[in-house]
Formats: sequence, C-alpha cells, structure tokens
Amino acid sequence: MDIKTKIESLGIYLPDKIITTEDLISRCAHRPRIDFQRITGILERRVAENEYAVDLAIKAAQNALSMSRYNAEDLDMIICTSISKYNRDNEVDFEPSASVMIRNGIGAGNALNFDVVNACAGMFNGIHIMKSFLKTGLIKCGMVVSGEHNLPLVETSVKEIRRSLDKQLATLTLGDCGAAIILDGSTDEKYGFHYLEMVTGAKHNHYCYSKPSHRGPGGVLMTKARGLQRKGAEHFPRYLKKAVDKSGWTMDEIDFGIAHQVSVGGVKKGIKVTKEFLNGVMPVKFLYNVEKFGNTTTTSHFLVLHEFMLNGQIKNDHKILFVSGASGIVITNATYLLDDLPSRYQAHLGRS
Repeated sequence: MDIKTKIESLGIYLPDKIITTEDLISRCAHRPRIDFQRITGILERRVAENEYAVDLAIKAAQNALSMSRYNAEDLDMIICTSISKYNRDNEVDFEPSASVMIRNGIGAGNALNFDVVNACAGMFNGIHIMKSFLKTGLIKCGMVVSGEHNLPLVETSVKEIRRSLDKQLATLTLGDCGAAIILDGSTDEKYGFHYLEMVTGAKHNHYCYSKPSHRGPGGVLMTKARGLQRKGAEHFPRYLKKAVDKSGWTMDEIDFGIAHQVSVGGVKKGIKVTKEFLNGVMPVKFLYNVEKFGNTTTTSHFLVLHEFMLNGQIKNDHKILFVSGASGIVITNATYLLDDLPSRYQAHLGRS
C-alpha cells in the first residue's frame, strides 16, 4: 500500500489592519508614474501591528491545532519555513531558530524542530522534507508553519523607490499572513500528495534577491520582474505538465489550480503561457485571492486553500494542482487529492 502524506488540518492567521495599494503608492518618496494597481491587480493587503513573524506563525499553528485530532504534545516535528525574520521591533532574528520559538509558543515540547528557508517555495520545501520522515515511519505527524511579516520590506521600499521601474517596486505587492498545516499519513492511499517536485535553476538567482539596504536601515527585495516572468514562461509549463502526467492524471480531471500569488497579472500570465504550451487548451481553473491579500510569499497557496474551502468552491474529493515559482529560481509542482478536509474546515469555522 502506498501511504501518502496528507494535510490533516490547516490554520491561517491574518492581521486585522488593511492597507490599500493606493495608500502605499501615495506614500512613496518618488511616486511611480505607472498604474501599479492596474498592472498588479492588487487592491489591498493585511498588515501586522505590534505582531511579528513568529507571532503570526504561532497564531496560525494554534488555529491548525484547534481543528486537529492531534494535540501540540503529539507533534513529532515542526519545520518553520518563514522568509521573514522580523521577530521584534526593528530587529532581525537568525538565532534562536523560529521553530524553537514556535515549539515553545504552542507547547509542543516533544517535537524535533528546525528551520528551512527557500524563498517563496519554503512551505513546499518543508512538506517535501516531512514527507520523507512520514514515509519511513520516523514520525507520525508534524507541522509545517510559516509567519510572514513582509511589511518592513515594504516600508523600506516606500522610502527608497526612485523611478517607475525601480527593482524594489515589486516589494509593494507584499502582505502579511501566517499559515500552518499538520501533516500525517493517509489511511486511504488515494488521498494526499500524489506528486511533489522541486527544481532549482540557480543560474537565474539574480532575477529576485534580498540584501541589506545601502541607503539606510532595513532589508530590500530586488526584483527584475520582466526577466523573472520571461524565464518562468520558458520553463514552468513543461514541469507543470510533467507533474500531472506523473500523477497519472489528465488536465481535465483537475478541479482547481492554485498558483503562487505574485499578482493577478502574474497568475493570468502563467495561465496564458501554459495554455499556449498545451496547444491552446487550458481546462484547469486557477483560483486566486491576491487582489485582497497581496503576495504573502510562503503562505500564499494555503491562504487560497483556506478561502476557497470556506466559501465551498473547493470540496471533498477535489483534485488540486499546486504551482509555485520562487526566487532561485525554484519551480514547484504538486498534485493533491483532498479527503474530507474541506467539510471539516467549514464545520470547524462555522460555515457548514
């Protein structure tokens, strides 16, 4: 029997405060002349106040545990995949690891813990690693968790953007969010991850990278958006098709696709180039909510899963195709067959 890894529970935490794209653009020291909101399709995003990356992660983890059949002390492993290390005001933490703080914060004293950072592909990296531990029987269940407090990068960009096509401009797409999933082995071999592949094209790492600002305090995110999009269009569709084929599925069997939420325009461009690769046929409907939440980096796929399970579009027994592109460039594709998670999620949050 092929025991697959499945998502036993999901937890999302969104800060209450909303900042619109127009708010950010109007605050730029040098306002870009381009219509940034129209190009990206992003209207607003959530912003953490008096909360930091590890706080968002802990609250997401607590939300995941609240609907899980596992208690915190049952968790055998915690992998934190946050890019953001803003865990206190005006400071960045690299030690101790965020996973230690999360383990202590939720009372998971029995869990092995470590951090994995791989840009926006982080949560899938964590899943990929945890799948191996579950498959060998070394652990029974574990949590992959991420808290992304991206707004310090945004605040730096607002001060430093100098021109309309500035490399820091893409930073204005970011938003804050926490996400956590508890993984275990499926009792039914048809449910769970059927395929998960990650590919790195390291020679393209110059298209998107972070570094300390040389103009003042804080970090910056530098993105060559056109080059990144061009390289993605060259390579993404082939790996997407491979993932579906390796799963033994056909494209028209897939109920929904969930892409990394870079922008509305970015998701639609990815759909267009994949359709061209598939000779003009694209039967998969891709879901997105980036217009409301911005690019929440590692957490974005699971924020989409959260919303569309709650509103009833994603249902039990649906086949999902996850597609991700991250700095590196890292290309990730995963196929997943849902069990009763959507109905349990709705019931837990009072939407049934």
